[in-house]
Amino acid sequence: MRLVDNIDEWKRWWSLRFIIITTIFSSVTAAYVMLPADWLPEIPIGVKQFLAAGSLISAAAAGVARVTHQKNLESGDK
Repeated sequence: MRLVDNIDEWKRWWSLRFIIITTIFSSVTAAYVMLPADWLPEIPIGVKQFLAAGSLISAAAAGVARVTHQKNLESGDK
């Protein structure tokens, strides 16, 4: 395994930002599953839909960002 040449610019990669957001949404969703069964009906359906949609959209955005050209990374401007 070899790191990419511009690893020092990782904070500027949109794909990585979206992957981090996806991880947060997925972690909250995983924690939801671990809640006691009597708590589950108390969580509004809108919250559940927001978590599901957020995870799906951010994962899709990460895929798109991964294959999209980012001019500011190629030029070396910070």
